[in-house]
Amino acid sequence: MTFLSFSKMEDSRESTLKKNDVIDSASSSSYVEGCKDLGAYSLENTQVSKRSRYLCPDTKIWSTGPLNTYVYKHKQKKCLMNDNFVKLPEEIVLKIFQMMDKRTLVTCTRVCHKWRSIAYDKSLWQQLNIYSRSMSISTLDHLLARNIKYFSASHSNFYILQNQYSCKTPFPKLQYLDLSSVSMHFKTLRSLLRQCSNLIKLSLENCSVDSLCCQYIGCNTNLKVLNLASTVGLNRDGLEHIVSLQNLEELNVAWAKLEDDSLRYLIANMISNIKCLNISGFTYQLNDFDLSRMSSRCTKLIELDISDNRNITASSLDKILEKNHKLEVLTMNRCLNIYTPRLLNPTEIIRRKRISIMSLREVNYIHLKLNIIFGDEYNILDNIPYLDLKIPNNICSGICRPKLAHNEHTIWEIRAFIDS
Repeated sequence: MTFLSFSKMEDSRESTLKKNDVIDSASSSSYVEGCKDLGAYSLENTQVSKRSRYLCPDTKIWSTGPLNTYVYKHKQKKCLMNDNFVKLPEEIVLKIFQMMDKRTLVTCTRVCHKWRSIAYDKSLWQQLNIYSRSMSISTLDHLLARNIKYFSASHSNFYILQNQYSCKTPFPKLQYLDLSSVSMHFKTLRSLLRQCSNLIKLSLENCSVDSLCCQYIGCNTNLKVLNLASTVGLNRDGLEHIVSLQNLEELNVAWAKLEDDSLRYLIANMISNIKCLNISGFTYQLNDFDLSRMSSRCTKLIELDISDNRNITASSLDKILEKNHKLEVLTMNRCLNIYTPRLLNPTEIIRRKRISIMSLREVNYIHLKLNIIFGDEYNILDNIPYLDLKIPNNICSGICRPKLAHNEHTIWEIRAFIDS
């Protein structure tokens, strides 16, 4: 009896539900027709309707369900920038960005896509001058990949992350590279030089190099300035690649760690087109024979520094002045064995300048007595204007050096402020 009553109750409930479904479908159809009259579309859960809502988010969609009766609208993101700045042409924004330092410029790249594209413009990354910084090799690779043309990172420390020793990106635009006194693994330096093929000026002062580094340097056939002062690791195999650079005009090997045979090879095979040469600091390794051979080979010298070579005498100095008529600047600080050179006599200087076979205009000789060079009968201060000769007594030579005390905000002659 109970079972029969329960089945009758279920049958009555199903009939009631079917009636309600008919009523709801009728009401929903009338609701949809009303929405179409208002220019709206009903919300359906079919695949086609979902795609149409995605492609046309601005369309008004009215829900037919009993709970979702509000209107769905596409919400646009408001621009974070000022409207007046958005209206500026990109050329003016680029001009504003040119006044910023590199750290601020990198911060601007995080504002929006437009600022990012302008901040990474090639004209803003032509030169980069950083001093005494610490960065990873991957950061260095990322910086140089921005087509930097003039780069200086003197006295910086480049550390290694996850055994990344090498730079993997070629740098065809890089022309001026200053790595003076950097702390860098020799494998990293080797990989960096391997990626450079169009260098014009290079400074590796106080760095550790090997024959492979010199080989990659020799691949830069347009190289004109090379600073290898105080370098460690130079040998004859590496110097063979250096002297093959026939377009090289300035070379600095002062105080470099060279064996006697390597130094003899360099002097004997010195590039004939060299104009500025610094071979100071070899103390007792360099002698008169080497200097006489070099002066006969290099006849286009304009500036020469032979300081701190105590085996050089006045005879080899006279041969230099006799062979090199274009020599303008001569530095011989602390060359204690030079006594009374014949061609530095004031009378001889006047005679040779009169017949245009001497162009000497500046002489540096710190720790040498004046009467040793010019004689006791001449007052050097009275004769300087008459001889047209300067005696500034500079302590350090500026041959090949990218920065001196008065021009730290330059990369050689290119003006580039130090970026903090």
